[in-house]
Amino acid sequence: MKSMIKCSIVVFLFMSVSVLAQNDLTNLRSTFQQLENQWSKAYIAGDANALAGMYTDDAYSLPDNTPMWKGRDNILEGNKKEMKSGVKYTSLNAKTLDVFDSGDLVYEIGTYSMTFIPANTTESVTDNGKYIDIWQKQADGSWKIKADI
Repeated sequence: MKSMIKCSIVVFLFMSVSVLAQNDLTNLRSTFQQLENQWSKAYIAGDANALAGMYTDDAYSLPDNTPMWKGRDNILEGNKKEMKSGVKYTSLNAKTLDVFDSGDLVYEIGTYSMTFIPANTTESVTDNGKYIDIWQKQADGSWKIKADI
């Protein structure tokens, strides 16, 4: 009988830990979805300063078809240059699919759908893709992008 009680306690504790871990992942997904929504809103608005503010000082950004940007200042300048290229971004929807917590780093995997009008044209183009962001927890508890691709 004692072993049955001990076994029941162990099973209960294991299930409790599993439920708590699932709740933590759900909360993390929600947190990073909100951050992606903030990033998308700044991108569509052409707010390079708001975008750069979401990165760590020593972040890496690996945009498509252009050299890598290292450091917040280079990320700011790269986004400013891109925003002056004549491309008009009309929508950007990012969806956080999964997150992996590793202490002060979180790895986020997601998909996006973006609609834009290329420079010197009038027809919109839709691009669907995927991304990985590595977020670093800051001393004040906020999260900033350490690397993105």
